[in-house]
Amino acid sequence: MTVSAFGIRNTGQVNQLPLYDGYARHLNPDLMVLVFVDNDLIDNSTVSASLLYGMEPGNTSRVHAVMSSDGAVELRLPNTDAPKRLLPPTPESLPSWRTRFIKQATKTSRFARWLQLKLPRFLATPSSDGEFVARVQELIGRQEHAWMFDGWIPTSRADIDDVILDGESAVFREVWGITEFALEQFKRHADHDGVDLMILSAYTLGDEGDPMFDVLNDIATSLDIPVVSQQSYIDRQGYSTRDAHFRNDLHWSPTGHRWAAEAVWEYIKDKWNGECPSATPDPDVEVDWIKVGRHIHTPEGKIWSVPFPRDLALYRAAYISVSADRPTVRSDWNVHLYEDGVTYIKDQCTAEDIENSFFLHVVPEEDVPNLPENRREYGFQSTTFHFLSRGALIDGQCIASMDLPEYEISSIRTGQFVRDAGSDVEVWSVRYNFALPDIMDAVNELRQSGHEPAIRSVFDVYIDDGQLLYVKDSCDIKGVETPFFLHVFPADEKDLPDGREGYGFDNLGFELAQKGGMHDGGCLAVVDLPGYDIASISTGQVVKGAETWRAYHNFNFPEILDAVQEIRRSDREPDIRSNFDVYIDDGRLVYVKESCAADDHDLPFFLHVFPSDESNIRAGREESGFNTLGFELMQNGGESDGVCFASVDLPEYKISSIMTGQWLRGEGNVWEASIDFGE
Repeated sequence: MTVSAFGIRNTGQVNQLPLYDGYARHLNPDLMVLVFVDNDLIDNSTVSASLLYGMEPGNTSRVHAVMSSDGAVELRLPNTDAPKRLLPPTPESLPSWRTRFIKQATKTSRFARWLQLKLPRFLATPSSDGEFVARVQELIGRQEHAWMFDGWIPTSRADIDDVILDGESAVFREVWGITEFALEQFKRHADHDGVDLMILSAYTLGDEGDPMFDVLNDIATSLDIPVVSQQSYIDRQGYSTRDAHFRNDLHWSPTGHRWAAEAVWEYIKDKWNGECPSATPDPDVEVDWIKVGRHIHTPEGKIWSVPFPRDLALYRAAYISVSADRPTVRSDWNVHLYEDGVTYIKDQCTAEDIENSFFLHVVPEEDVPNLPENRREYGFQSTTFHFLSRGALIDGQCIASMDLPEYEISSIRTGQFVRDAGSDVEVWSVRYNFALPDIMDAVNELRQSGHEPAIRSVFDVYIDDGQLLYVKDSCDIKGVETPFFLHVFPADEKDLPDGREGYGFDNLGFELAQKGGMHDGGCLAVVDLPGYDIASISTGQVVKGAETWRAYHNFNFPEILDAVQEIRRSDREPDIRSNFDVYIDDGRLVYVKESCAADDHDLPFFLHVFPSDESNIRAGREESGFNTLGFELMQNGGESDGVCFASVDLPEYKISSIMTGQWLRGEGNVWEASIDFGE
């Protein structure tokens, strides 16, 4: 027995018709099983789906059906312009500050994601109600669909779920009418090709006596389509439904999948005594095929024309080999690297995946003569190829391969591009550094020795033998592609490279793939530090000018801590009493706060120094009358046992006064204080 599964998320039976025409039909199946779950009903309904997903009815990217007020159902093909055809936003549908906060929190906090699973109502998105109402008001203004909302205004998906079972409602007629139409189309397809057809009703629809199952069963019976209830099978075996799904997710668990398969197999044994079904094709049955020749209208709204490979033996062998290992690099395609080649695999690939050309840039290991003469100025060997020349489509999965040169390789960069207006535009790309195994060995050696990271943040950063080692045990492709910044503050500003004097730090920014890479779900990188004495470093990642995270390490932390502890033991009075106590100590300012909070070490400090002699004001600062020595606490100090502290060296010239404090972007100073040194 061979079983193949075809599906795309957020689709109902009417949207899935092309999956049979374009994929399953070519396998000449004996039996087709339609898996029916409760949310298929909303996905079958063009109007209900538009309320849920914000798509404009009649302009979706999927095959869909539209019902008129007289009950007539019309099948419509995808609109290739659909990604641009969404319902317009309204003030009611715009996300509130709470919604934006929740979405941001669940993106960056594992605890918030845990809360979302445990307390879905607590972290529910309140703007969804406004979105539903706004979308309903938009649709009522369009006469084609207004008949569904006669006296009924849904405020959430739950409202739609309730009215789906109200036999008197227009929504009931539309949702179930289109579902019946879709099942009838599948029945016609199956009868035409000689394929037996059945429905597997998931446990979420219940069993006989449950309203949703009973309506589905009545429709299927009228079309002569048998229905197998997963819930009924579970009950007959004495199993518990809670074991059929994950603890916090109603999708099938491995046990639920097994019970679904056993329910179908039980039906096959009962009807055909364990033999293969053998329905007779009926070419006289009229069918509206959702394709033209070999062209397939995909759910994304594109037309895909790909020859189905005949001899799959070679590709199946490669597929089995590659699937047994984890990919070397994950991206739009999973990229597997071997000594002599590279293999690309993508599940559920699209027309664009096949049509876009591949590129492969290979950088030799410090041996430029290995490169062809016309590539030596670029530093890498470049190869391009098309999917159809190096790959095949297997059961909806794409696999392609390319040989690597025989010389020693430093790194590769590969991906896909598309020709647009005469120029090549990258669709996706990844890099792999062949030094990554050595980096992994260095990190493992540090961990086994008990070496603690100097920085604990999104990445753990170790300092070892003049190098920074960045480590993250679990990362995704977004984290890999986000550039890193690394600001190195010398102990003596004279060590700054030319052009960096005005910044006060050396910029050693990098991309992860340049200095390391991704392996086994984790990210690693190694960066050499400059040879001069370093006061502190600041590092993190940045996207389009906005930092996603930042962390500091102060190389003088022990000395600063000693000075702070000596001041605290001396019981001397601070020169400034404010949010922080500030002491003038041997040509420097020392900031101290007991029992500090998050804002105390997160908010930046300003420090304005007014020279007695205006000639000491830096160029460009003459109009303000002071020099600015702003800093962040973790850059010039740190936190120990709940005490926040920092140390800043004062200039050597004579000072008339200083002003210092902390500020918040867009809101101004949080606190400020000053010292007047007099004459």
